[in-house]
Amino acid sequence: MADHATDTTRQDASNLEKFGYKQTLNRVLPLRSLVFYGLAYLAPVTIFSTYGPVQVQTHGMLAFAYLIATVGMLFTALSYSHMSKAFPVAGSVYSYVQRSISSHLGFLSGWAILMDYLLLPMINFLLAGIYLHVAFPMIPNWVFIVAYIAIVTVINLMGIQLTSWVNNGLIIIQTIFVLFFVIIAVKFVIGGGGAGTLLDTSAFVNLDELKILGDGSGMGGMAVIFGGASILCLSFLGFDAVTTVSEEAINPEKNIGRAIIITCLAAGVIFILVSYVFQLAWPTGWQEFVASDSGSAELIERIGKSFMVYLFTAVYCVGCFASAVASQSSAARLLYGMGRDGALPRKFFAHLNEKRKVPSYNVILIGVISLVGIFLSLDLAVSLINFGALAGFALVNICVIVYYFVKKKQRSGLSIVKYLILPAIGAIVCIAIWISLATDAKILGFIWLGVGVVLLAVITNFFRKPPVDLQMSE
Repeated sequence: MADHATDTTRQDASNLEKFGYKQTLNRVLPLRSLVFYGLAYLAPVTIFSTYGPVQVQTHGMLAFAYLIATVGMLFTALSYSHMSKAFPVAGSVYSYVQRSISSHLGFLSGWAILMDYLLLPMINFLLAGIYLHVAFPMIPNWVFIVAYIAIVTVINLMGIQLTSWVNNGLIIIQTIFVLFFVIIAVKFVIGGGGAGTLLDTSAFVNLDELKILGDGSGMGGMAVIFGGASILCLSFLGFDAVTTVSEEAINPEKNIGRAIIITCLAAGVIFILVSYVFQLAWPTGWQEFVASDSGSAELIERIGKSFMVYLFTAVYCVGCFASAVASQSSAARLLYGMGRDGALPRKFFAHLNEKRKVPSYNVILIGVISLVGIFLSLDLAVSLINFGALAGFALVNICVIVYYFVKKKQRSGLSIVKYLILPAIGAIVCIAIWISLATDAKILGFIWLGVGVVLLAVITNFFRKPPVDLQMSE
């Protein structure tokens, strides 16, 4: 077994060299750890954040909206799987776009999604601070935020193996809580509460409410459901983060793609089943919430009593911690990929701690940036993340079409479906959601892109040379 693992690692290193890179990071992550990494990033308990608002919007058809969102995100997950097989390197969207379309656009795509990777750790710290301050009001928010940043940064500085172990444990805790709450909800329903039955199709698709939503037209109601699904798509942000640890994965050509699909599907199944049970437990909740933003807390207290609310707060903070560990790790590796190519100052961003094989300067930088979260609006940060992430998702779908269908000329039979039709649908879904973002988010997002364009102009002598010198032999 040891000899086989060594041979696999050597083969992975050899495959990396054809892209002009040396194996500098530790290859220690098997498929299981990659899946846990993706789940930690998107955090299964995120379903509690979207429950109330989308329940109200869809008139109790949250599970149906989640099904549509899952299908929509699977198109993009498939595209990530294809591109990670072609380019199993750190850098994610940045690497895929620069190697399949152009180095200039690759830089801008990396710059755009950099908002996602830089701000998500900050949001997790903010959320943890908010929830912990509610539980311990005598302690200011900033104390919890600083403590979270310090602990998460130290964990990531210790190496990817420890990061993986922490993520595995925290995902198990979240999963146990979700299952525990589902069991309580099921017992509540079986005991005569809520719908009083576990089989109720209206908890999934309520035709009467669809007509009401569409002013008498079922199709009009579907437009509202799709609107809810567009919000829920953002619950899946994170399955793409698996690609940032491609150079630390064992057999990345196969395992990265598998992990992306498994993560997306697993999250979708969890979200659909849990939201269906929630609807059975409180069929009229969407009409009775005191405040939709606190809908999940109201549901938990309704069927699990007050002790469950405290337990939920604790587990939600665990979810924030897990997502912060994974997102800080991913951001550090995206910066490392850009620094290694010279798209960002190589001396700083491509620095590796020789003992831990970690881009330590990047990890510390992200921790420092996250301190800004003490003064930042949560809504603003979330909007900016969505701008960068959705732009990156759309570009990955386009990359599949350009690389496989156009350049590789894979245009026969099933290839047309795999490399043209499905990624085209994925791109359209992502662009449609991106267009629906708030105006403020798009304005600030374009300002961020404008800064990237100026930086690119400086790096490339006003676009007269490529931002990076790519080496690749296939």
